[in-house]
Amino acid sequence: MRIASKTRAALVLGSALALAACESEPTDAVTDAGQDVAADQDEVAEADIEPGPPAPRVFVIDTMGFATETEPGVAKGFNLDGQVSDGSDPETCGHGDFTSPEGEPGVDNTLATLVPLFELTGLGAAEGLIQSTIDEGGILLMWQVDGVDDPVNDDAVSVMVRAGEGVPLLGTDGLLLAGQTFGLHPDSPDSRSDDASIEDGVLFAGPFTLRLPLVVFGVRYELTFHDAYLRARWTEDGRLVDGVLGGAVPYGDLIKVGELAAQDDASVLPAIELVFGGAMDMAPDDEGVCTRLSGAFQFTAVSAFLLGQPE
Repeated sequence: MRIASKTRAALVLGSALALAACESEPTDAVTDAGQDVAADQDEVAEADIEPGPPAPRVFVIDTMGFATETEPGVAKGFNLDGQVSDGSDPETCGHGDFTSPEGEPGVDNTLATLVPLFELTGLGAAEGLIQSTIDEGGILLMWQVDGVDDPVNDDAVSVMVRAGEGVPLLGTDGLLLAGQTFGLHPDSPDSRSDDASIEDGVLFAGPFTLRLPLVVFGVRYELTFHDAYLRARWTEDGRLVDGVLGGAVPYGDLIKVGELAAQDDASVLPAIELVFGGAMDMAPDDEGVCTRLSGAFQFTAVSAFLLGQPE
């Protein structure tokens, strides 16, 4: 009897110690189960948080000029009308197409043939005026590229042409510094192309209607580019180079620019009428008279940031 009592007491004591150990230190199985539950909760929390759209990429033009002939019959630009014309086509009003430097035919850029006439008619300062206006902040033309998942290859992006405002900082080369922040101009054109893509690092957009803001002798004005296209190479350091912007400008828009400029120099309007009057090569009216001028600009752009963007 005495041995049995001791055995029973030992069993009771052992059970109590085992119970105390279970209450004070969780077993590995319990710990693993707890970790599994926590991991499942983290997965659920992550699943509930949907990633937002990619942040917009913004560029500001730092150089811009006319895309002139590199050699006779060769100029940068785009085939705006989808045709290849030798000048006998009535839809181009007797103006033939160019070939691109890469050998592509059908480039519509009659403006390229007119630039050499600027010096003869007193418009020779036009290109320098554009660049100085950029440097002074009079033209802060910006490209906002939305939906970029990959800056090398992305077949679904959009491009918005916007106007910034502010006084830019210039580098030692006299051009706009990259990485600056500008406000959004209250009259920003916000022309948008949803038909845009990036292929092998080249950004392409168009066709779309582009309202291009200009400052003529301190007066802001907009040229409307119909059937506009944009092409530029996106570099690894976040710049746009080898940029080309092309489209067709109504003759009436050019005359309005001349009228604005005439407030400062009366000779500008007659010069514009002389140079551009018979050069229209796009959009013939009911009488077969072309009403728009095809042209192209070359540009480069640096990265920038934009404040005050509307939701």
